[in-house]
Amino acid sequence: SQRLFSPSRPPPAMPDDAPSEWSSLSPPSASEREYDIVIAGATGFTGKLVLEFYLTQYPNLKIAVAGRNASKLTDVVSSVKEISKSSAEVPIIVADASDWEGNFKVARSAKVVVTLAGPFAKIGQKLIDACAHSGTHYADITGETGWVRQNVHRLSGKAEETGAVLASLCGHDSVPWEFTAKALEAKLKENGEDLVRLDLLDEMAGQASGGTIATMVNAVEDPIANPKASFDPMYGTSKKAGKVVNASPYFVRKSRADANTYESFFMMSVVNAEAIKRSLELPSKVTYSEGEKVSLATGINNTLSLYASLCFLYIPPLRRLLMSKGIIPNPGSGPSLKTQEHGFLRVTGTATGSNGGIARSCIYFDTDPGYRDTARMVAEAGVTLLETGDKKSGGVFTPGAVIREEMTEKLLKGGTSFVVE
Repeated sequence: SQRLFSPSRPPPAMPDDAPSEWSSLSPPSASEREYDIVIAGATGFTGKLVLEFYLTQYPNLKIAVAGRNASKLTDVVSSVKEISKSSAEVPIIVADASDWEGNFKVARSAKVVVTLAGPFAKIGQKLIDACAHSGTHYADITGETGWVRQNVHRLSGKAEETGAVLASLCGHDSVPWEFTAKALEAKLKENGEDLVRLDLLDEMAGQASGGTIATMVNAVEDPIANPKASFDPMYGTSKKAGKVVNASPYFVRKSRADANTYESFFMMSVVNAEAIKRSLELPSKVTYSEGEKVSLATGINNTLSLYASLCFLYIPPLRRLLMSKGIIPNPGSGPSLKTQEHGFLRVTGTATGSNGGIARSCIYFDTDPGYRDTARMVAEAGVTLLETGDKKSGGVFTPGAVIREEMTEKLLKGGTSFVVE
């Protein structure tokens, strides 16, 4: 196999403004790290949910929060402790995302960093770089596959060297779909077949987060160029024999996963098709198709509305107008508790094997997938890395490529249902 990084070739250097007094330091030992998990971006809507989850579900962990505004962090800790009825001490680390010293301070104080602060390509680069150099395990909720691709190319060598397990796409983007794809691949493999086609049908109720919208806008306003690599780094640091071909619908059509219904374009299918490249074995080409379950009339209406909204989103004056009217959410904002409780996500999967065999699956999240269950997913990713990260080889991964089995167990215990047959 062909590798982007070889032992005879040094890992890519950090950007020129990285202070050598930090980047040249050896990673601290576990006993030198003050906290189990540090939450970066805790003042945002999802960050608060992650902190609440840790205080209620993992009260014995040493948790700290990091951000640039000490006053806001103090307010968040106080409000979340009141909601969760927790008496735990939650230290505050004041660190600006644009400051190298602050990012290294966060990375070197933690065994795991869980970060919700995006758009990640805009404000998250220095933190993941600091984690790679500090041997600190890392989980984020980015949906920015171009940024992930760059990090695989830039940081894999350093992460392998320090043992840092860096996991991106650990939330709604793209855990349900990546874990589905990987589980169906494994099911077919039990019968001696390779995965050749994957058809997924989505049903959901929820709301796109302000952070997701900000990420989309940033991707258009400041696009990330593909790295100069001999193959797509989303496949990893070793070239795979096969590839993923995205055949998802861009309008409305009959569903292949359920012949009795229609499917329409789902905006995150583009992200999900990229995410599975990292974890699937891909001995041959895999055709990927994902759509949202709709009636014919609803599908036509939703698709036209979506494309119209995207046009508005990418015109700054119109975008500001929509945000001022509350039509699209601002970053850091989120839905009411009632809205979250009425949310859900169901992904039904049909996989076709190389000999014509079929495997099917259904994964179900019973609450808002974009906020509350995204918080649970990335929080469980952080705990999984805390428990298993030191036993794994370092690198830049998606969760399906490095912690799927352990993380799936935690999600199932927390209320997710997942059937594969």
